[in-house]
Amino acid sequence: MSLHTLRKGHHIRIGPSEFLVSHRLTERRWQLQNIATGEWSTFNEDELLDRFAKDELSFVVGGEGPHPSTGRLDVKLHRDLSSYPLELVDLARKRVKYLKEIDQRQPISITRSDIEPLIRSVSERIKDIKPPGWRTVCRDYRKWIGSSRDIRAIILRHADRGKRGTRMAPEVKAISDQALKELYLTAERKRVPEVHLEIVRRLADANKFRPDDDQLPIPSRSTIYREVARLSPYEVTTARYGKHRAEMEFRVSTLGPVTTRALERVVMDHTPGDIIIVDDKNMLPLGRPTITTALDEHTRCPMGFYAGFEPPSCLAVMRCFKHAILPKTYLLREYPSVRNRWECYGVPELVVVDNPPEFHSRHFERACLEIGTDIQYARVLVPWYKGKLERFQGTLNHALAHGNPGTTFSNLFERDEYDPSRHAVVLLSTFRAMIHKWIIDVYLQTPHRGIKDTPAHRWHAEMNGLPPPLPRSAGELDVVLGMTAQRVVFHYGIELEGLKYNGLELGELRRRIGPGARVEFTFDLGDLGHINVLDPLKEVYIQVPAVDQAYAQGLSLWQHKVIRRYAQRWLNARTDLVALAQAKAEIRALVERDFNRKSSHGRKRQARFMEDHTQATLAEPVANPPAHSAPPGAGVPGVQGAQRQLAEAAQDPPRSPEIIPASDPITSRVEGFTDDEDLPVFEAALDLPRSPTTAAPTNSVSVMEKGDG
Repeated sequence: MSLHTLRKGHHIRIGPSEFLVSHRLTERRWQLQNIATGEWSTFNEDELLDRFAKDELSFVVGGEGPHPSTGRLDVKLHRDLSSYPLELVDLARKRVKYLKEIDQRQPISITRSDIEPLIRSVSERIKDIKPPGWRTVCRDYRKWIGSSRDIRAIILRHADRGKRGTRMAPEVKAISDQALKELYLTAERKRVPEVHLEIVRRLADANKFRPDDDQLPIPSRSTIYREVARLSPYEVTTARYGKHRAEMEFRVSTLGPVTTRALERVVMDHTPGDIIIVDDKNMLPLGRPTITTALDEHTRCPMGFYAGFEPPSCLAVMRCFKHAILPKTYLLREYPSVRNRWECYGVPELVVVDNPPEFHSRHFERACLEIGTDIQYARVLVPWYKGKLERFQGTLNHALAHGNPGTTFSNLFERDEYDPSRHAVVLLSTFRAMIHKWIIDVYLQTPHRGIKDTPAHRWHAEMNGLPPPLPRSAGELDVVLGMTAQRVVFHYGIELEGLKYNGLELGELRRRIGPGARVEFTFDLGDLGHINVLDPLKEVYIQVPAVDQAYAQGLSLWQHKVIRRYAQRWLNARTDLVALAQAKAEIRALVERDFNRKSSHGRKRQARFMEDHTQATLAEPVANPPAHSAPPGAGVPGVQGAQRQLAEAAQDPPRSPEIIPASDPITSRVEGFTDDEDLPVFEAALDLPRSPTTAAPTNSVSVMEKGDG
């Protein structure tokens, strides 16, 4: 480090301006001259020292003194001593002793006769077996004095050896640059050897028109590699991989949003599980489950999750949101092996989500508005905007899936020859139990380096004085998180997607509001067993059950639409309860039959059809639900045959092809419920019969024949 003082002729920098110290005036004042404008200024010495202490004033190394420094020396004086090799620093430490000796013997002439005895004396004292020559000492002394006695000025510049820049001729350089721009800096990503061959070809063509004594030299492949290395990495990435990739690789990460309390900022997103799940009933691999999680960023506590075969949709979002808000009181009953408590619950102030359709749906926005939660949408293709949740989901997948039988790993390259389906042994119910156990007994109890505490203790400390906010009741939360619709109340009740809902309270409401009036109601996407109708006069919701509870209880809207399409194709032109119940029994028989096949194609969507979303534990729907107290369609005339068909199809495979007669064309269309979620084509994974209009009746074969063939 160079040493400086306020002295005449020295240069100082105050802010962006550089000044020359001209004179020292009376009363500790200094007269300075602006180098750029020539303007004179007067400063108090205490003011200058105060600016220096605040890092607003700095001394300019070099300047116009008796020993001005060169440009290369200025660069060296801005480089820290720790960045030099240790052997060069040790050599400079020895040489500076010779320079200090010259300082101590001043006045002394810088000549050979005076400097050589000084060198011998100092080398004997410091035991330097290779003392420098007298010319080296004189040259180092001038640099040392010119830099205000900074040791960095005499460090050898070994890194500056050799010729700088390219050695190619200008004509060769121009051809090389043009070839690199046209071939290498493109989205096709040509390799350097291919570019080198093109450069050789172009130079050969150019040499055809040049005399023999003026031929352009052919650069080697190593030379082209060096030219590529001199290109800007950002520009290379932009040209070869796109601007988004370049911005991602060369981005500047900052602190990000800062939270001061729990529930201030909750992040929610979906991720596929890195494991193949096995069916609880018949041990067949189903596929990778979808995991929707909500994480509180301030405490790093997971608020809730949903794990099942429902794809990213409104149903998965609402299930996760409800699980995050409600207390986890089911743990002792459902998972007695869990040792700790999951105390995380409450309504968040802000929820940060991505941009898929389910998060932009009017149902999600209405639910957040009603419970008082703001929504913030992350930027598109910016995963680090929700980095804490992305890291949590990666840790969850790595802890529960990687290393266990059936893992799919995080990418195909890690999988190699490992077949997850053949090694899958983890049941769906076991996987949900694993998630609970890991979150509560492992993750929440492990010190987190981001908060320097365990998430469980951080949450308990934050909520010790003020419990988390909750809605007025769990029933009201069900209404808020449900989908909304409007229908006219008739004498048979309300019809939704071909299902009728009626009850005494709804009849009393119709008598008060009059016939033909439209009412607003909400319903659960995962359970069509009841709807919540708003009483416009009393401004309260009343629960209205489905007329056919045996069919609608535990049935999701997606499952109902699959059954309804099947009924419309084959059974008759109208959609009634008998047709729906019969279709439900037949489709479940087809699903179970296809389930037992060796092929795993479509098995995940079949598991989605068999999934049940009605249970006390919000986060653990059952893939193969237990039978209802009353079988589906019990009490409905004409459904007993469908029940017998279900039992026979589930027990014994079909023994012979069966011709399915073509039904009459569909003459009526049933009003459809429009949702923000696009329904996937479930029938594509099953051998469901097609519409009779697509094939001649004489050539139509049964599902059983197609499956066995």
